[in-house]
Amino acid sequence: MSSVVEKAVNPPPGVNPPPANLTAAAAAALAPAKSNEYNRLNLDFHKPIPRPKVKGLVIDAHTHLIAARHAKVWFNTAAHYGIDAFVTMSPLEEALGIQRDWPGRIQFITIPAWQNPSVDDWLRRLEMFYNLGSRIVKFHMAPGTMAARKIRLDSPALRPVLKEAAARGMILMSHVGDPDTWYSGKYSDAAKYGARQEHYAMWEGVLEEYRDHPWLGAHMGGNPENLARLQGLLDRFPNLYLDNSATRWMVRELSAQRDAARDFMIRNADRILFGTDQVSGDDRGFDFLASRIWCHRKLWETAYNGPSPVFDPDLKEDEQPVLRGLALPDEVIQKLYHDNVVKLLDRVGVKFGERGHHNATVAG
Repeated sequence: MSSVVEKAVNPPPGVNPPPANLTAAAAAALAPAKSNEYNRLNLDFHKPIPRPKVKGLVIDAHTHLIAARHAKVWFNTAAHYGIDAFVTMSPLEEALGIQRDWPGRIQFITIPAWQNPSVDDWLRRLEMFYNLGSRIVKFHMAPGTMAARKIRLDSPALRPVLKEAAARGMILMSHVGDPDTWYSGKYSDAAKYGARQEHYAMWEGVLEEYRDHPWLGAHMGGNPENLARLQGLLDRFPNLYLDNSATRWMVRELSAQRDAARDFMIRNADRILFGTDQVSGDDRGFDFLASRIWCHRKLWETAYNGPSPVFDPDLKEDEQPVLRGLALPDEVIQKLYHDNVVKLLDRVGVKFGERGHHNATVAG
């Protein structure tokens, strides 16, 4: 267990432990919140900011609201930055309370219990999440996860979950791949973790099997460094969508190829969903949560060219990335923040209400 995950699972005295059923990504992301890592620029995150130029709800399609007790500051921060509703990975044990307290503003992504990731338990949880209205199921198949859990997306043992989710008409969602900085670092032992090409061959094989089924590739398909690869996937698989979640990853890699990234986003404006990959936590207050949303809004909506307030641990202090905003056209922002997730969820019978976020309703 890494030191970061160990601190998340075994917090110091006086700090509430996170729910046992964390996704691997959420657990790995739960490093202690330090202001010099999320507000390096000493910004006033409470400063008023205009809402995005979007008709309808602004929906963050990739988040980790991991406890009901985190929801108040979560929604308050989001409201300040103009985000109304969320698609989230919450532990099943927390989901009912979140749904009760914030009706119409949450849709759940089905996830397993990572401390007991048996297929039988996963199938039971799939049914329970489905009964709560979930119509998306997530398969976390990053290199580290596959090595630790000894299961791959194309493993025969996983077939019953894929088949059951598809039979229920759920959107299939996957995290395949990880940053290039990780492949050259923590995943450098290819005998243990495999190579990126192998991981994408695995994903493409399953995508082909379910090519008529809606599929969502998290974190720009896990390879924002290689836009040509992503374009090839989108061209070959017409039911594949991507989300642009993961703050530090997107800031680092898309800023590094700003013009090409802008062209890619515009060319594929109907296939990309907005997501932050925001992860809640007991010590993650307004400023921490705001720092991630600030970066995303600057990256997608503006021509900002300057430092990021969020420290990137994949780079040295003197090599921190410059955030280069893509200044996407208003019509692309409309699709990114609202239209695409609404259309995708509509394919599986889910609708966020459009009468205002305080009385939004969900069908399905």
